[in-house]
Amino acid sequence: MSTSQAVTIRPAQAADLSAINAIHAHYVLNTVVTFLLEPLSDEEASTKHANIIKEGLPYLVAVDGDRVVGYSYLSPFRSAKGGYKHSVELSLFCHPDATSRGAGSALLAKITDVARNPGKYDKDWISGRWATEEGKASNIISCMSLDEQGRGGGWALKEWYEKRGFEMGGHLKKVGRKFDRW
Repeated sequence: MSTSQAVTIRPAQAADLSAINAIHAHYVLNTVVTFLLEPLSDEEASTKHANIIKEGLPYLVAVDGDRVVGYSYLSPFRSAKGGYKHSVELSLFCHPDATSRGAGSALLAKITDVARNPGKYDKDWISGRWATEEGKASNIISCMSLDEQGRGGGWALKEWYEKRGFEMGGHLKKVGRKFDRW
């Protein structure tokens, strides 16, 4: 794979779900980026996709040719509490062979644009109340776990988000345990 990747960003389709789930399984089995301990079944991944789409929020893929190299979606943040109705949580994953090649940056740029400017996009991208000026997401939250064994002592991902306009809103210690470590 080249050092700089030109990708196309589009809404995820049912045919993409197996590749999406394989990317996610890598992170479940090999990293602390997610605190899931077991990969989702293809059926569970399909249900998750359907629920995001039913909610009207974007679920996007980055493709290089016909290969899915990353995906991102927004989900309601604490949806049971109405006061959070304008906040969403971001999930973004790239194929391990596609990291640091632009797919993640392209996904983040597109999904934030869709959320902040829903009037530019049709219902395949965003729909329901999220697609209205009054209902659009005003806060995009990205929760991340710090892997001290990762790049930059684990802080590289935080710095990546900050370069793209995110700011740290808090730091919780020892709230997740995986691979016999906090």
